[in-house]
Amino acid sequence: MTHRTNHVRAIRRNSKSDVQGKLAAGWARVSAGKKGAFVDTIDSSMATVNRALTGDSLPELHTALNSLAFDPTALDEVLALYGVALKPLTSEPANDLATISRLSNLAGQFAEALSDGHRDHRETCQLADTIRPIMAALTAICLEADQIKGAACNG
Repeated sequence: MTHRTNHVRAIRRNSKSDVQGKLAAGWARVSAGKKGAFVDTIDSSMATVNRALTGDSLPELHTALNSLAFDPTALDEVLALYGVALKPLTSEPANDLATISRLSNLAGQFAEALSDGHRDHRETCQLADTIRPIMAALTAICLEADQIKGAACNG
């Protein structure tokens, strides 16, 4: 009997070591220079975070998910293994001015990166770190618009 699925494409299984490596990469990215605040936000211990960063162990699921409270992109690398991404269910209009400010900052960073005629690997990584939270905010705005359009069509 064949296994039926509603997925457009199958999500492949990944090894524990692959997930550990990607979690370590994501957490290292978001906690760089802010590990104490990261530990406090996820309500865990420094030892747990250090073990995850070195790949010695995986934290419990709730601890990994709590890292989203510190940075909504904290699990991007792990989720990318499965070909999926998180998106906010609602936008926060109060943060629209912060989003505009981040977009303006991004434009300046992008222009600076291209000032010598090309973007090198270091600049690419810096731009990506700036872009990730902006993408989450912009996605939330698009989802809000989709809900408005859906309500208008159904109302």
